[in-house]
Amino acid sequence: MTTYNRSTNTIKCLNNLFNCHTPDEYNLSVLIADSNSPDNTEKIIKKNFPDVDIFNVGDNVFWNQGMRLAWDRALKINPDFFLWLNDDTFLYQNALNTLIKDYQSLNYTSIIVGVTEDEKGLTYGGRRDLKDYILIPNGTPQEIKIMNGNFVLVPKQVYEILGFLNIRFSHSLGDIDYGLRALKNGIYIYCTSKIVGYCSKNESIWFKENSFIKRLKVLNSPKGTPLKEYFYFNKKHFGVIKAIKFLIASFVALIVPNLYNSLK
Repeated sequence: MTTYNRSTNTIKCLNNLFNCHTPDEYNLSVLIADSNSPDNTEKIIKKNFPDVDIFNVGDNVFWNQGMRLAWDRALKINPDFFLWLNDDTFLYQNALNTLIKDYQSLNYTSIIVGVTEDEKGLTYGGRRDLKDYILIPNGTPQEIKIMNGNFVLVPKQVYEILGFLNIRFSHSLGDIDYGLRALKNGIYIYCTSKIVGYCSKNESIWFKENSFIKRLKVLNSPKGTPLKEYFYFNKKHFGVIKAIKFLIASFVALIVPNLYNSLK
């Protein structure tokens, strides 16, 4: 896990995680990379969960980079699986069992992606296409191509082929990139057979800011749409023409967001 300045969420997330039914043959070790949270997340978690290995990774470390650091630290445990979990994802009691059973039901090493929901419907999980909807669980694992990193089971064998999340990304895109890399290496990805947790959808959209200066500032922030990272991602997976089209669309959204919305 990686955290920043929302200790209440992190405590709730960990409580839910430790309340999950865990298959008898497995033990759970939790490692958290905390980006120097002003609300003393590290101290609070150490007090409430002394067995959790939470460590400070300094300022301005966002999701992708924090997960790389936590993952690297987890290698010392030499686990059978690596489990990604966001601290705004609150697991249901069946979550770990579902993840493991879905993995065991398959005949080959695969990545399993947990499907989450909120009051409005499904929020995160997997898609068959970038523009597709989250795939609705139907009681059996379903093959996907685009994955969200909120709750993901990565077998050790997959790590040995793919390694860590891509160092080129600061916050987002690392999870989708990892899934696309998996597919290129003949590794299948499946979403869980059931909904396994609650996670509100992040509705923040950078080009909805009223001020041009604010749009420009948010655009290139790690939680916006950092152009260098997105250009690299699109070029790598979809080709240079797609990458150039993305840049053009981003500048249209920056300068005339209403026109972008109408074209979109």
